[in-house]
Amino acid sequence: MKTAGPHFSVRFFKVVLAGAVILLGILLIYDYRAEESVKNLKERYNQIEHFRNDIIHFNEILTMSTQMTAATGDIKWKKQYQEYEPKLAAAIQEVIRISPEIYRKETGRNNTAAIEKLDILLKQQMEAALAVEHSKEYLAQVSFITVLCLLLLSWLIILRNARRAREELVESNRLLSLRSLQLDELNQTLEVKVLGRTHSLTRALAHLQKTHQALKDAQNQLLQSEKFSAIGQLAAGVAHEINNPIGFINSNLQTLQLYVVHYKQLLGILNKLEKALKDKDKERVAEVVNSWEKIRLETNFSFIDGDVSNLLKESIDGAQKIGRIVTDLRTFASPDRGMIDSVNLEVLLESILNIVWNEIKYKGEVKREYGLVPMVNCNPQKVGQVFVNLLMNAAQSIKSKGVITVRTYTKDDYVCVEVKDTGCGIAREHFNKIFDPFFTTKAPGEGIGLSLSLSYDIIRKHAGDLKFDSKLGEGSTFTVMLPLMEPVYESSQL
Repeated sequence: MKTAGPHFSVRFFKVVLAGAVILLGILLIYDYRAEESVKNLKERYNQIEHFRNDIIHFNEILTMSTQMTAATGDIKWKKQYQEYEPKLAAAIQEVIRISPEIYRKETGRNNTAAIEKLDILLKQQMEAALAVEHSKEYLAQVSFITVLCLLLLSWLIILRNARRAREELVESNRLLSLRSLQLDELNQTLEVKVLGRTHSLTRALAHLQKTHQALKDAQNQLLQSEKFSAIGQLAAGVAHEINNPIGFINSNLQTLQLYVVHYKQLLGILNKLEKALKDKDKERVAEVVNSWEKIRLETNFSFIDGDVSNLLKESIDGAQKIGRIVTDLRTFASPDRGMIDSVNLEVLLESILNIVWNEIKYKGEVKREYGLVPMVNCNPQKVGQVFVNLLMNAAQSIKSKGVITVRTYTKDDYVCVEVKDTGCGIAREHFNKIFDPFFTTKAPGEGIGLSLSLSYDIIRKHAGDLKFDSKLGEGSTFTVMLPLMEPVYESSQL
């Protein structure tokens, strides 16, 4: 289908319109310059006419003054001649300035001839002005006719192309109707295919959702497996930490049991003394006092009195320590419900340190550098799992005695928890694989390589980051970064 005709008509019309505008511009410029020329010619005409009249007038006065002076000899006419002679000379100078050919050397000061030449010059100026006026009118007529012819030609071309475009439009409608029928047939075929493909995609989507749920369940199982693995590693240490206070509580209770026997003896003597005093039996009173003296000498009641307070204080402290360990362990080991809470990371760190303390205390000193950081919104169980993994890895990296430094601080819009150790460090070639699942540098049987991978995944789901730096033989530093502002995530994603 040809469509060049209408576009050609539009382009041609634009060219004609541009030509008309240019021609109009040229006409306006010429009209302006012609007006200037006519104005200048008229001004020169007026000047020449003015000086011609002055020369005629002054020449008549001087002729008359000369005649009257010769006839009467009156000095008045002579003065008049002297007065107007400079004026005539000034008028002649102006005429010479305007048109030097009026007074030539051969004519001298022949004013009559000069006046005739001035008349001729005035006639020429008038004819020149009229010629300019006529040329301006002629150019305007020619321009108008030219523009009119161009516009007429454009109109004819537009009419021809419009007829052609109408014919093409009819043909296009016919082709479109045919194409519409073909499209209807294709549409019916496509509907059948789309319906079949939709069923296939629905089945595929259901399969993918099932696979995704299976992967999610597997991930949760891996997380729980890693948690139970950590609990298994910590179980002996936690049992030892609980057994110590239980041991001295048991010892203290046995000692208190002996002290109670002595106090029961004392209570029995007091009862006997009270009864003897009520009966006013002096012999029995003396006998009870003698028995008391004997018991007092055999038993150090002042020591027992001070030791009972210490035993009770130690037992209470031990029971509280056991309570803290059990509470922290129960919180850590309880099933994860994906709950988000406002958490003080320093308190959470202390809780985790209580759980892993038995694994750490034999490896070295733990330094705490807390920066009193603000609370963050997170899942405390999963973030606690990250801290367990980092602290356990730090302890396992120390072969003999070392230092584990736990530092908290804020940086930009993040609360940072830094776990730094003086262990064996990580080789540079392992840096890009350190967070890969199942990658580990530990000896076989010491780990399956999931702790750092799961930790990285947990922190990323909290809209945070887990960074590390390490030097082989000097130690490693892992930094957990959690956002200060509440991150945008769903609890189901955690």
